[in-house]
Amino acid sequence: MTGKIDDRRIMPFKLANIGCGTTIHPAWENYDLLPLSPGVTRIDLLRGLPFVDAVYDGIYCSHVLEHLPRQRVIGVLREFRRALRPDGILRVVVPDLEVIAELYLRELRAALDGDQSAADRHEWMCMELLDQMTRSFSGGFMGRLLSSRPLNSRGFVEGRIGQEGRVWLESVDRSMALDPNLVYDVPDTTEKTETKFRSSGELHRWMYDRLSLGRLLREAGFARIKVCGPAESAIRGFAGFGLDTDEKGVVRKPDSLFMEATAIA
Repeated sequence: MTGKIDDRRIMPFKLANIGCGTTIHPAWENYDLLPLSPGVTRIDLLRGLPFVDAVYDGIYCSHVLEHLPRQRVIGVLREFRRALRPDGILRVVVPDLEVIAELYLRELRAALDGDQSAADRHEWMCMELLDQMTRSFSGGFMGRLLSSRPLNSRGFVEGRIGQEGRVWLESVDRSMALDPNLVYDVPDTTEKTETKFRSSGELHRWMYDRLSLGRLLREAGFARIKVCGPAESAIRGFAGFGLDTDEKGVVRKPDSLFMEATAIA
């Protein structure tokens, strides 16, 4: 008895981590605009993907889309769709505008009712909502707040910023221990320095919730779009790669929206 061979059974299982920063895994092909680790290949999403069609079984893209011009994101998602094999999975992670807005309103209302600790949390949520879209210098007012001591509502802030943010806080703690009078001032800026900074890639160009991101994924040709937990994925063995959670299961970026979509043939 003869029949057509399913090429997917003999092709290697290929995964791409696009916009990886320092969060990489050797089972994945890791790409970034500014590679920071050995083995990471440079890629500029706004110039298209240098891949043949239908080459990957899974693509992971975390905290990247919010840094791209809103009008260019649909083209990037279509490129992801092109690079995926039939039934390949795209996993996109972005700051969750819905949760940020809900927490902002919750802390605002509590602060207006006289809860001082809520006023401190409200200040932080304003940073999450606005600072990375409006800052004119690296770190912005969010960085200045993280560098202030005492940092009010520190437990709440740590719960929002995750592992990378806690590394920053610990670095400031060590610096303050060496020099208790250390002050992180807001730098003077000029039109020229602001213009240069705005092209550096640090700014957020847009924010997404499950509705708006889902709409873009459908427009780009994806199906079976769903919100996932940080360790939940249709990508085989995903939780074991340590991309969204560490070896203890701690979420790396707790402020995130995790969504997946399938490339249908």
